[in-house]
Amino acid sequence: MGARYGAWSLAGILSTQGVELSFRILSGNLDGIHGRIVEVEVDLIPALSSFVISGLPGKGIRESKERIRSALENSGYRYPDRHRIVVNLAPAAWEKEGTVFDLPIALAILAASGQVPRESLKNWAALGELALDGRLRKVPGSLGVVTALRNVSLPSVIVPAENRAVARQVEGIRTEGARNLRETIAVIVEGAAGTGIESSGLIKNCAEQISPDLSDVRGHAAAKRALEISAAGEHPMLMIGPPGSGKSFLACRLPSLLPPLDREEQLEVTQIQDVCGLQQEAMAICERPFRCPHHSVSWAGLIGGGSPPAPGEVTLAHRGVLFLDEFPEISRRSLEALREPLEVGKVTISRSRSARTFPAHFLLIAAMNPCPCGGPRSVVGASAGVRRCRCSCSALAAYSARVSGPLLDRFDIRIRIEAISGASLFDDNPTRLETSGEVAARVVGARRRAILRGQRGSNRDLEWRDRHRWAPLTREAKKFLLDCDAQGDLSTRGLTRLLRLGRTIADLRAEDRIEQVDLIEALSLRGASWSAV
Repeated sequence: MGARYGAWSLAGILSTQGVELSFRILSGNLDGIHGRIVEVEVDLIPALSSFVISGLPGKGIRESKERIRSALENSGYRYPDRHRIVVNLAPAAWEKEGTVFDLPIALAILAASGQVPRESLKNWAALGELALDGRLRKVPGSLGVVTALRNVSLPSVIVPAENRAVARQVEGIRTEGARNLRETIAVIVEGAAGTGIESSGLIKNCAEQISPDLSDVRGHAAAKRALEISAAGEHPMLMIGPPGSGKSFLACRLPSLLPPLDREEQLEVTQIQDVCGLQQEAMAICERPFRCPHHSVSWAGLIGGGSPPAPGEVTLAHRGVLFLDEFPEISRRSLEALREPLEVGKVTISRSRSARTFPAHFLLIAAMNPCPCGGPRSVVGASAGVRRCRCSCSALAAYSARVSGPLLDRFDIRIRIEAISGASLFDDNPTRLETSGEVAARVVGARRRAILRGQRGSNRDLEWRDRHRWAPLTREAKKFLLDCDAQGDLSTRGLTRLLRLGRTIADLRAEDRIEQVDLIEALSLRGASWSAV
């Protein structure tokens, strides 16, 4: 009968027999980097052919009707003509974006028109974009959506084959992949095996990843020590030195000193990269992120923005390192916006109809030249053939003013980096240099001491009111701290950050109490003023 009268007549006969011509299936959409469950409802009403989508759909969703119709027909199914197809995306109170609803809408139409057994779809959720020929295309944010579906105890979900490797990292839910619409039906109805990259491929790629090692760095003993302290306590660090002195070379090796990501952090980082479309099909997240945007980066590129709001570099660096070279060259508005994520570990981007919050807990490392021209300011620092700095005092003042005092005060570590001699670079028999693994072992030990104390968060987050509990001082250390306060070179925030640095240095020495020697080293790393560094 279907071959003679078409699919619309099949639906019409079913409606006259009292068979329900509606169907519901679960899917999801992104809210920031997290998933939100969306119920896709489809109703077939005998009438002139039309396709309506309600529930505040975005432009990509409104255009899905043409993709869905072509995908159904090119996959060998019948599109229910002479019916008004009403699709509702519930809850209807918030906007939905993207093309993730193509597959669940198509499946709901097939179930409502009787072409697919309704019972077989009851325990499944779906997400994916449909090509005109029925192929399934990768969609961003599958990890967050599958996590949300798992949290409501849904047993099974089907995703595009390219998304399966990432989506399968969510435990407690069966996740299958499919390459096209017909394969989707085969997996759901017939129990066929899904397709996609297996987790063994992820582990193999993880083992093959190699990071720069600290042993590559000649000289710079003080800078290496500063990197170790920064990694142990997650202290923001500012390096000031002439071009070619090794600031970027040092910063690139900081991720190798940090502890490996735990399972929860891996999922967070993978979820962010999946939302931004940066997660490769067969690549695991093994090391902490390292982001190094150009100094011309816009406010939206650094902090996040757009419509709908998308994550910026501060979110892409979550649980990792954000390296900002040529720090004063970045726009003042962008620099000042860093103060919020540095303090609270997240950013909120508000729009007229909604607000999105993105995680942004990162370790900030910044580098800058000592002056606009970048040349050494003294005869001692000027090598043969290198032009000395001739910047005027007013030019130096204007350059330093590009970084505000409150932002500068948020750098726990501020050090000068000097260029090393050519003799050190060409030394064929250098003294043994520590590897990143050796330094990372001390970093892990220091962080473990904080955990054993029952401390929440890293040392950089310690509050002054908690100093007696987490950062006890010896008598000499307390007197030294009071002397620093009496001199007036440090603000209240500066004293707190000095204490935090001292706590980290004591942890690296495996000591419970902060001693005077710890605070002396902390003060040398921090610098009391701009001119001091």
